Amino acid sequence: MSLSRQDEPDACGLGKERESKSQSLVTVPIERERKHYNIHHKTRGKAIIFAYSEYSKSELPRRDFAPHDVQICTKAFKRLGYEVTVHWNFRKRHFLNILDEVRKADHSESDSLVIIFMSHGGVEKLSNNEYLWTSDAPVYTTELWRNFTPENCPTLVGKPKMFFIQACRGTGSDKGVKLKNDFGLKVETDAVSTTKKKEDLALPICPDMLMMWASYPGTYAFNSYHGVINGSVFLHYLVEVLDKWAEREDLFSMLLRLTREVAIHYEAYCPSEYQMHKSKQIPYLFSTLTKNMHFFEKKSNLE
Repeated sequence: MSLSRQDEPDACGLGKERESKSQSLVTVPIERERKHYNIHHKTRGKAIIFAYSEYSKSELPRRDFAPHDVQICTKAFKRLGYEVTVHWNFRKRHFLNILDEVRKADHSESDSLVIIFMSHGGVEKLSNNEYLWTSDAPVYTTELWRNFTPENCPTLVGKPKMFFIQACRGTGSDKGVKLKNDFGLKVETDAVSTTKKKEDLALPICPDMLMMWASYPGTYAFNSYHGVINGSVFLHYLVEVLDKWAEREDLFSMLLRLTREVAIHYEAYCPSEYQMHKSKQIPYLFSTLTKNMHFFEKKSNLE
């Protein structure tokens, strides 16, 4: 492993104007006494991975580590029982078509839906809105989930829809604050400056959705080639936590572990880039889930 290769952010700087759409009110049936999502459907559900490693825009750097990220995510979600499908370097039109196809599919016999998106991302300078890159054009992050609202995807009503996004959310860096742990060793944890300009987040208002970004709004999401990590920091720890704890803990407990692991154990190695060198990263979670989610192993129909 070469120590000369620096950690990299999934960032770039191009956006477009946003289309504003209103959301209508949908009545959702709720089992008031149930504290856990039903995981006893016939299948766990679909896990859709959108992976980008190259782009038609010359200013967008290749993401050579993407195959590794796809490999570990595919194995992890297959172990959880998901039907995993990977889409490589799709153009915007094809990307939107796939989301529409997933929306129209019958999810009646599925527990849930997972969508993983890994690419470059950023924030528009004028509108201050976040976007993600397909191979030929940017899309707003809202495109990931707007197809799966109760009105657009009725067979997923009352079921968890989970979105994991590996992409930068701006060009800010976080140097952390110095603390001491119980052993007297200096460590770093999160301390985001309150003077930074805030991004306008367009988040869904419907229930049963969970979005987790690799980083806090306005900051880099790093990829590392050092130590045990050989790709995206966020996805590395996501897979590690799922592999170790999925049979014992609920989703929120695992994502708390994930956040702690990234915040405490990762520090960017970019000695030639002062702004990014030794920066910290912390994932960002938004959830409207109304119950606990578990990934316990499904029992055979013969049992």
